[in-house]
Amino acid sequence: PRRHAPAIVPTHLFFYGVLLRDVASPQITAMLAGLGPGRPATASGMLNAVPDSRGWYPVLLAGAGEVRGMIHEAGSVDLAALDRFEGVDPADPHAGEYRREPIRVTADDGEALSAAAYLYNRDPAPDFEPILHGDFARWLHKGGHTALAG
Repeated sequence: PRRHAPAIVPTHLFFYGVLLRDVASPQITAMLAGLGPGRPATASGMLNAVPDSRGWYPVLLAGAGEVRGMIHEAGSVDLAALDRFEGVDPADPHAGEYRREPIRVTADDGEALSAAAYLYNRDPAPDFEPILHGDFARWLHKGGHTALAG
């Protein structure tokens, strides 16, 4: 088995989907305890909505678009619980549905910084719906869709 260096604990997290406080279900919100206050930010990439029997969730893929989300100070949030929820494989970051890795984000006030984000590890499927404007919360609201609750 391959061995990986221990994950570095991030100081900032970038959320763009069901972990957003405006989108999160009560059970997901409970996992966000200890998270610092957030502020609006963007990251480069393409956002796609994934249909699931329990609700929709987004995936962030490499691309030339802009993805809207929130940047938070990691505070004392339980990263292991978030990683489990997101399907991160701690033994092999590229084996799970997502991996947590640092990306460049820009806060709406212009500050650019590094923040850990959950990036999709698989190829997009034909039933994924592109979110061209890059805002999952807006896409849910405008389309009358329900977010994955956990």
